[in-house]
Parts: sequence; C-alpha cells; structure tokens
Amino acid sequence: MERGYSIKTKPIYGTLVWQENATHHFLVVSGDGGKALLKLFQQMVPKQATTIFYLAEDAASKKYADTVQKMTGETITICDSLESLLDSVKNTLEHCYMGTQFYVAGEEGLIWPVAKTFSEFGVDDRNVFKEQTGSLARRVFCVHCETINENVHHDIHQCGTCGLNLIVRDHFSRHWGAYMGFMVDGETPGEIPAAQEVYP
Repeated sequence: MERGYSIKTKPIYGTLVWQENATHHFLVVSGDGGKALLKLFQQMVPKQATTIFYLAEDAASKKYADTVQKMTGETITICDSLESLLDSVKNTLEHCYMGTQFYVAGEEGLIWPVAKTFSEFGVDDRNVFKEQTGSLARRVFCVHCETINENVHHDIHQCGTCGLNLIVRDHFSRHWGAYMGFMVDGETPGEIPAAQEVYP
C-alpha cells in the first residue's frame, strides 16, 4: 500500500463520548463494545434518559453489561441475536423524540445493520456515533450475486452464496453497509492469488 493511500468511502470510527446537549441517549452495543459502554459511564452518568440495547450471544460477552448495571442502576435490554436486537431497536425507535443522540459500539457486523435501521427511521447518520471494537473482520458485498458475506478476515474470500473468489476492496457502500467484493480472476480465469489474513 502506497504512502498517502486513502479511500474516501472507507468509514473512519471514533471513540464514543457523551453528547451533552442531547435530550435522550440511545445506545446499541455488542461483545467488546461493552468496554466502550463502560468507559462512557465512567466519564459520567448522564442526567438525560438513556436507552441501552446489548447484544450478548454468550455469557462471557455480557460481563460489561452486568458491570454497568451494577455501577449505575441503568436498565439494559439484553438480546441474544442480532435479529432480536434489531426488532427491539425498531420497536423503540418509534417512540424516540427530537434531540436523541445515537451511539453504536461493536464489530462492523453490528454497526452497519444498526445504522441502516436508524436510517430507515429517519435518523441522520451524522447523529450516529460509532466505535469499532473487537475483530476487524469485514462485511463483504458480492457484486455478482448481491449477497453479504459476514466475518471476512482475508483479502481473497470465496463467496458463501455463488462460490466466486472475491478480492475484498477498500471501497465501502453505506447502502449495503459492506465493502465491495469483485471476482478476483475475472480477467485471468483460474489464477487465484494466495489469500492473506489482513482483517484479524
């Protein structure tokens, strides 16, 4: 990769910080994103109302939620699957009001489905603060069969739907919430470079 190389569409994540002018805080976290949640509440316990959803697919990933609850007394809704979390988020978004600020922390497999759900309810993405935690694995959109491949760790990835070997590009589509994957041997059929793990 050359010095100065950058892709404008590639997401740049920050560190979650309370937006103190908010009237309501809406937080969605998963796994190691719980550490970002804990750090937020170590900054302060906001005077405004908070709504917190936590994706904990196993007991170990729930530890941060337990710590925050004990420390602050805040109510945290625990979900055991992304599908149930998104359903719960949708049901609650219907009752949100102006001045709500939105926060998401976790892997990209959580961040972008949640951001898409917010967008469907009219939330401006500029009001969604995102912190990537845990694995750097990518969501990859196969441009050939138009499906999403989750948890991609290598620069060459075989699409789980159509079976084509894809090169994972740095171009990111906010519409799909994923990086673009193109057939790697389109011009030289059968010549597949060795895959390298670049998204641990």
